[in-house]
Amino acid sequence: MKKQLKFASVKVLFIFIFSIGFSSLATAKCVYLKPLNIKKMGMGNMLSWKTTEETDIQTFVIQRSTNGIDFKNAGDVKGAGYSTKVTTYRFLDIVKTGEKIYYRLLHYAADGSFTISETFFLGQSNNSNLTVASVNSTITNDKLNVTVSAKKSMTVNFEVRNTSGQVVKKGSQKIKAGKSSININCKSFSKGAYNVVLKNGNKNSNITIKKVSAREMPQIEYSVVHM
Repeated sequence: MKKQLKFASVKVLFIFIFSIGFSSLATAKCVYLKPLNIKKMGMGNMLSWKTTEETDIQTFVIQRSTNGIDFKNAGDVKGAGYSTKVTTYRFLDIVKTGEKIYYRLLHYAADGSFTISETFFLGQSNNSNLTVASVNSTITNDKLNVTVSAKKSMTVNFEVRNTSGQVVKKGSQKIKAGKSSININCKSFSKGAYNVVLKNGNKNSNITIKKVSAREMPQIEYSVVHM
């Protein structure tokens, strides 16, 4: 009888822990028609995006960063909640232009939980044949997916350097004109900050990332309709 009670107690405890873990998962999901677009204005940066489907999106919180790792809230916009129609959003971030800025969106659900969009960039030269549009997350424990826009087909060489400047990984990838994805495996990296350098002739694009544990990973929820 004691064994049965002990087994029942363990079973109840397991269900309780599982329920807590499951309930902590964010319910907010967002399908974008157009990803975050950033345009320099006289007063700051105009951010705009379109969604085609929203599930429990009560609020969009706009966050900015100057180093790609430490983000601060810049403002918020009310979401549509539950929607299957195209919705357009705009937000003017009153900030000094001219410096490199990273942006991301937090999707807040009614219960206060949230998911996070990709990270987008501002501050790159339009004259370059290669520009970085976004990255899945500058905080990672596995893979880094960098979305780039190229004016022509080319081979992109990349290096990942630690804070001491030591190259811990390097490689190359052929891409076509238009948007492409460059994938870098970060799983073997030690925890800490790194600088990712994408080389295009004499011009380089730099991205700061941070390798964290799986438990420290933000919950990324982001998809775009391809039309």
